Amino acid sequence: MEKKKKSRILKGIVILALLILFACLCYWKRRGIRNTFYRMAGIEIPFDVKEKEQWKKYGYYRQEVKVSVDLDETLTVYENDGASDAFETDIAKEDSLVKTSFDIDAQVEAELANGNYSFDEPLVILNPYKISPLTGLILFNTEEETAVRVTVKGKTEAADITGEVEASTSHRIPLIGLYPSTENTVIVELLDHSGNVTDTKELKVQTSGLPEALNDIVKPVKTSGTSAFGLTMVYGQQCHYPFAYDCNGDVRWFFEKETANYGMYNLSNGRLIFQDTGAYTPSQQKPQSTNLYEIDYLGRASRMYYLPNGSHHEVIEKEPGGNLLALTSSLKGQYEEEIVEIDRETGEIVNELELADLFGTVFANKSDWAHINTVSYQADQDTILISARNLHSVIKINWTTHEIVWILCSPKFYEGTEFEQYVLTPEDTFTWHFQQHSAYQLTADLDGNPDTVEVSLFDNHYTASRKVNYFDDLEESHVMVYSIDESAKTVKQIKKLNVIYSKITSNTIYDEESNHIFGMCGWVVYPEDERRGMTYEFDYDTGEILNQYSIKNKFYRATEMNINWSDLASAMSMDENYIKGSLKPTVETTAKVTAPKETLESGVSFKMIGSVLYVDTLDHHISQIIFKGADHTYVYDSTNIRLHTKDYLAHQGNIPVPLGNLEPDTYEVYCVYQNEYYNTGHSFTKTK
Repeated sequence: MEKKKKSRILKGIVILALLILFACLCYWKRRGIRNTFYRMAGIEIPFDVKEKEQWKKYGYYRQEVKVSVDLDETLTVYENDGASDAFETDIAKEDSLVKTSFDIDAQVEAELANGNYSFDEPLVILNPYKISPLTGLILFNTEEETAVRVTVKGKTEAADITGEVEASTSHRIPLIGLYPSTENTVIVELLDHSGNVTDTKELKVQTSGLPEALNDIVKPVKTSGTSAFGLTMVYGQQCHYPFAYDCNGDVRWFFEKETANYGMYNLSNGRLIFQDTGAYTPSQQKPQSTNLYEIDYLGRASRMYYLPNGSHHEVIEKEPGGNLLALTSSLKGQYEEEIVEIDRETGEIVNELELADLFGTVFANKSDWAHINTVSYQADQDTILISARNLHSVIKINWTTHEIVWILCSPKFYEGTEFEQYVLTPEDTFTWHFQQHSAYQLTADLDGNPDTVEVSLFDNHYTASRKVNYFDDLEESHVMVYSIDESAKTVKQIKKLNVIYSKITSNTIYDEESNHIFGMCGWVVYPEDERRGMTYEFDYDTGEILNQYSIKNKFYRATEMNINWSDLASAMSMDENYIKGSLKPTVETTAKVTAPKETLESGVSFKMIGSVLYVDTLDHHISQIIFKGADHTYVYDSTNIRLHTKDYLAHQGNIPVPLGNLEPDTYEVYCVYQNEYYNTGHSFTKTK
């Protein structure tokens, strides 16, 4: 009996040990058993595993319905505003900016066709598209085909803004560069086929004032009276309304529509990719804008692109008129470390690279370990050039094979790593860049050697995000140009110009036509008069400061305004499906879902654009949105994206939830808000 008793006790102990082991395996992510196995097997620990264990999380993550979401999975959106017709609902439906732009443009066309407007008595429409107050259209008809030249007179001759529109008998002449709070003088000239003036008319156009945010936004420090840039745009960060100033520092253009954090990006057709505040996706830090509009200076939007994990820092054409390269985030515990190529016509992602695929977790000591802030494409080599701020590195990568070509960085950073082989060897001693921005390969030959390539960048000269023990502690920023011999894998610094210390954002531009180089300092550390930005225009050869302007607020970038007068003068044409791209999907589930007992009274609101539901709430306050139908149930789940920075809990924004994949059914809308399960009080029927 005693032996049987001991045997039972022993069996109980074994069973208990097995149960404990099983419990540990159930919580393996928390307990680190998997990590121990990885280490013993010599397997690299995935970053998303480390992220869950190492960083504190803020926000709400309760699941009412147990679902698993693949962060690589997306849902294609390829539609127009009419997609909302498939939904019968009490939720408000709104038009996209594309549709409102087209509706206004159609009214302009009708007015021009039906109105009796002549060159002597034209119609002037100020701010026709409602978001660009210092722009307008002049409408008139002529009996003979004639080209038109329009000039908005400046305070000085160098400040005149002049453009020409191709010959026609029906004219919509764009006005760009009006002064605020001014009766502007506008000269309109008719031109014959040889470009000779056949008739002239002077118009007076009165404008209203600037919004308070733009009062005293630019203060000239030094002006030469002319500039290589007719108008210089400033945008992003605390310059929520993008604006442009002339050679005298006068504001001559702005959008009365706020951009998201990084503002907008120039396109070769004279339009912009505008990073909209309409919708955001949660991330480990700041939520990122998912909505990108292609828009012109009049405020007409012709396309909208959805980017599932949001955009940051850069959207640039791969080649003029071609696909878009955009910086985004994997959100697999990391952000601002992925590059994607977007098909310009369909919005589909056709190529992508997560930087961790190249670097593993060697430098991944935090979620923002890379912080890519620029990308560009070199067609002759099929390479991209990126600026990885938190690696102090400019990296050239083959865009097809995703192999590193070379790295521009202090060789000390990569000493002892497998990446040391890619680092360019300096030909002499010079000051290295740290946490740089806006690294681009130039087309100009600035060193007189056709066998080298030149790369310009803005050296913020700051190391808070990636400290290194060889930093020189200089509190100064620089405009830099490097000459690189790609065959010999060597580099020399051929230009370094000092600018005011700007530790974040900022950019450098080299203008080949004028041989001027610009330093745009977006985050001045020690302002003398509380003004936080500064822009410089230098003569490249002599280093002389030609123009310098103080900007009141911090900004992301400043660039040239490239006006395409013919495009602005043309009536809009749109794709049938002008809303395109992809978003994080809803997931169908067969789990049993019961109706919540309480209805949510505040904190969340809803609207629809096309087939996308916009859920307006505070960041990381909603963990699940549940669509309960009679025959189908879907869940939008964001519990696998953990917030690491508490401040962003106060960010208000819309989550875009695509409903295009839902089967026809009548759905009640439930949500988990602040970890409580609610009925939102809304429903919809998808009819097709």
